[in-house]
Amino acid sequence: MLTEPWMWWLAFGFALLIIEMLSGTFFFLCLAPAAFATAAVAWLVGNLYVQWICFAAAGCLALAVWYNLRRSARPGPHDAASSLNNRTRHLIGRKSVLVEPVTNGQGRINIDDSWWQVSCSQELPAGAHVRVTGVHEMILTIEKQPEEAP
Repeated sequence: MLTEPWMWWLAFGFALLIIEMLSGTFFFLCLAPAAFATAAVAWLVGNLYVQWICFAAAGCLALAVWYNLRRSARPGPHDAASSLNNRTRHLIGRKSVLVEPVTNGQGRINIDDSWWQVSCSQELPAGAHVRVTGVHEMILTIEKQPEEAP
């Protein structure tokens, strides 16, 4: 049935596609076109060494192209979803009132029924109106806001 070498390469290419469907790694998906290209070469040239060199070269080329495409398709570190489940990032810009005074650069505020440790470059009394300007790990950076007139 499979007496010609190009038929073996075609069967090998389809087997690689089946393995790819089972694994989902894209590795075998890169090698399958190399097997199909080698089947075309085997149909034209009967030399076994030429076929293996063609498969190796086409496989390396396909893997290099896949690696470059994968690297360029990665989202950057500051994409829109990077703060999706990061609760502290959503606190930036929020306004609150200091519960404890800021002494030695440290204090506490209450936002949404949670107590947060804050840092500020200036000393602030308890009850001061502040705005969250940044987050470093679990410590909020704040700045003083002018008090609103009634």
